[in-house]
Amino acid sequence: MTAIKDNVAIANSEHSSMTLESLRERYSKFLSRREANRKVITFWAEDEFDPNSIQMSGGMPNEGFFPIESINLKISNTPHFEKSERKTVTTNISKETPVELPLSKSMQYSETRGLNPLLDFIRYFIKWIGNSPPYEDSLWEVMLANGSSDSMFKVFETLCDESDTVLMEEFTFVPVISNVMATGAKCIPIKVNLNYEDQGIDIDYLSNLLNNWKEGPYKHLSKPKILYTISTGQNPMGMTLSMEKREKIYQIAQQHDLIILEDDPYTYLTFPKFDPQDKFNNPYENPNFTIKEYLQNHFTKSFITLDNDGRVIRLETFSKLFAPGLRLSFIIANKFLLEKFVDFSELSSRAPSGTSQAIVYSTVKALTTTRANNEKPDLEQMSKAWLSWIIQIAKHYTNRRNITLSTLYESNAYKKKLFSVIEPSAGMFINLKINNISINILEEMNKLDKLLSKNGVKVILGYKMAVSKEFSMSDCNFIRITISFAKNEEELKNASNKITKSIEEYFQKS
Repeated sequence: MTAIKDNVAIANSEHSSMTLESLRERYSKFLSRREANRKVITFWAEDEFDPNSIQMSGGMPNEGFFPIESINLKISNTPHFEKSERKTVTTNISKETPVELPLSKSMQYSETRGLNPLLDFIRYFIKWIGNSPPYEDSLWEVMLANGSSDSMFKVFETLCDESDTVLMEEFTFVPVISNVMATGAKCIPIKVNLNYEDQGIDIDYLSNLLNNWKEGPYKHLSKPKILYTISTGQNPMGMTLSMEKREKIYQIAQQHDLIILEDDPYTYLTFPKFDPQDKFNNPYENPNFTIKEYLQNHFTKSFITLDNDGRVIRLETFSKLFAPGLRLSFIIANKFLLEKFVDFSELSSRAPSGTSQAIVYSTVKALTTTRANNEKPDLEQMSKAWLSWIIQIAKHYTNRRNITLSTLYESNAYKKKLFSVIEPSAGMFINLKINNISINILEEMNKLDKLLSKNGVKVILGYKMAVSKEFSMSDCNFIRITISFAKNEEELKNASNKITKSIEEYFQKS
């Protein structure tokens, strides 16, 4: 580990002298050949939108041609599943209000990186919760994208060529594999530990793989340039990398000059450890629970907070906290790399939906105590309101986790040791490891899946989320269940009972 410490010391000394030019020198080698061919050609002058000039240049329709005069939002200040629980506030988006982001702006062509009021809020929020890069503010940026899949696509298209390799957890959100393959690059699985106390990426495996790359199983491939990880509430496994593990992984990334691509859609949806003696324990329900307690005891900070040399690219999304149909996410990265992602957006998707941006921004503003449309935004109050909403969601997810686990543990199938549970520490997934299946695993799991479907419940077979079935075959005997979509507690219990009875039926027929 001496080499790692030496590299970390060098990186820390460089941190104080980091500049845009030094970022360019360090990270230009990571860019794809396609990126080198991208040229953003424009006919706009820098002062094109001078408010003192009459605009006769751009192809923008006047706002008078927009058919929508206003959008009225009725906003719940807590997640609701019964009408009696609903408490609402209202706000209005018109062509004049809110003054900083009216429809006349949000429905118009806009900056590719996103609309400034929402970008300003995001930047303030991630700094306010202590989850921003440690280097100079002027050297990192935020841009909006059309959901996490779009964010990933932009990153991989900018960084990967046919000769490249990308490391990722052996079970993962498989559309990312498609993104990597579309560039011609190869995906390399990393072993993960499935036990709760040491959950996530196997540090020793990762270190040995990279240290011995030229003699290892992938010696015919180039050494990886990117480590992709879903660091909190990992999909499908529900695991979270501890800060200790994140520090070790970051040091390995420094030693082997890897970019860390941190995909973190579940970052705020954290669970306390399940307590069999107090099955419905939920600290979020304590009326004295505070934002401070959440940030200190229930929130795991990003890899980006460890990033001394700008090698972490972080992806977040509004899909799990607001609504996926808005197709709104954001990327945080060092300024050099982020400008490359913006350039790609200029040539592809351009800016995300301005209406989606306006709805998110106006909703968060409306949840604050100072929400009048003619008032300037109070970013601290907006941050508190947004985090309070997030904590409410985490509370409901914790209840759902508790109900599901309690039902599973009370089942005959569990008591007969027909399955074990991989308990999640965050997110929306619980995994059931089906015991006593060690041969013909894929065939047997397909048989179980047919029984589950026949009995009226749909799950995901674990092997379908493997980067390489051959690599992970011995651990493919699990099913992933999702706790987020069920209507209520009764539906969760009903689904859990159907699952456990199907497992019993499978073994009776075997």
